[in-house]
Amino acid sequence: MMVETAVIATFTSLIAGVFAVPTFVSPRQNMPKVTSSFVPRMVPRGPFSGKTSSSSIVPFMSNVHTGPTNATFEGIDNAVLFADNSQTIDLVNNDPAILLKKIFPVTNCAKSLSTALNIDTEIKSSHGLQHVQVVGHRGSPYQELENTRRGFQVCSKVGCDAVELDVFLLKCGTLVVFHGGGDDSSPGWLDDYCNVEGSILDYTAEEARSKLVFNPYFAEFGCGPGKIQNNADAYIPLLEEVLLDAKMTGITVKIELKGAGTAQPVVELVDKLGMADQCHYSSFNHEQIATVRQMRPELKADGTYRYKTGALFADNIPDDFIDIAQKAGASEVHLKYDTCTKERIKGIHEAGMDSMAWFRGPIGMKEDVSAKYFDVGNEDEDMYRVVTATGVKSMCVNRPDVLLEMLGRTVPAGETSTIYEIGGTQIMDEIPIVIGSTDRLGS
Repeated sequence: MMVETAVIATFTSLIAGVFAVPTFVSPRQNMPKVTSSFVPRMVPRGPFSGKTSSSSIVPFMSNVHTGPTNATFEGIDNAVLFADNSQTIDLVNNDPAILLKKIFPVTNCAKSLSTALNIDTEIKSSHGLQHVQVVGHRGSPYQELENTRRGFQVCSKVGCDAVELDVFLLKCGTLVVFHGGGDDSSPGWLDDYCNVEGSILDYTAEEARSKLVFNPYFAEFGCGPGKIQNNADAYIPLLEEVLLDAKMTGITVKIELKGAGTAQPVVELVDKLGMADQCHYSSFNHEQIATVRQMRPELKADGTYRYKTGALFADNIPDDFIDIAQKAGASEVHLKYDTCTKERIKGIHEAGMDSMAWFRGPIGMKEDVSAKYFDVGNEDEDMYRVVTATGVKSMCVNRPDVLLEMLGRTVPAGETSTIYEIGGTQIMDEIPIVIGSTDRLGS
């Protein structure tokens, strides 16, 4: 009854248009002490932006210790939160999604990633850790700007097994590494990425390098503006430049074929550089990987394909997804992290193919832990342990340093998550962040 009273009082204050922390005192006595030099405000996010709704606001009902400075406290949506243990929590220097699972129990309104993947929470802490290959998603985007030579070099330095990158064939006939906005049927848009209208396909490689400047305040760039502004490494590189760097380090390169007509020129470039055994190919457009297989059907002595191709799938996995992948000649299946259930991963392996879980970009992952999964943080060890417990062989992640440390693989000093904590959290809390159209951000 006391809890119900607290909820009613909180929602009453919200309906009245009060976006500050409620001033009433909760009847629950053993609430956590929340300390911060910031005053948290209730901020609608994601699909609820611009709406005043109890489903898009986080009600705090405890003794909140705050200072005089205002700041936006975003990241925890669609939950009614309660706590019953005494502790001190720092609102500023912690990921809000991590705070949620530390302070508040998971309620019926929150979905569990463990449940979504059919993982027994009792085994997730130790299962499946040794076999996982670590793939840097567009490099290491919380440490360096995504899809840049520097970002891929950081992945090599910290010990990643592979990097994933996105490739377009420009009108000049040159292959460049870039992601951009848009969905997978029309990728490469520049509005959020570079604050200009149009597509990367409107440019030559020379124009893309000389004219396009990355938007330093776009939230998809987890590294923060400090890694973008006045940074000589923040440019759109040629695929050939990136491959030559990788050839020197030996790291595997997973090439996502983004734009139309990329399969043939990419394979030809890889072969010209003598890197056929170092590069893999993937696409949501399965015709692209079918083209690779038609061009290069060679088998190794063990009967597996020499040229590795991955069939990418997003949400709404069809029941016959394995058949679809096999018909395209795929040697791997790449599933979105929250769709790679134990059963699907088992089926992929029984069909003789390898598996990979891909994670959304920084905006998408923040949305997921804010609105969907409250038993894990934003690519923290808890999230990674759940996914590894499915038995998946590779994980394409935005925070490879965190996964490497969880696996017990040494990360060189100075190349740990401290970088993204500075660039991604503290800076983002202090400056305005431009959040673009999140439905146009893919893998």
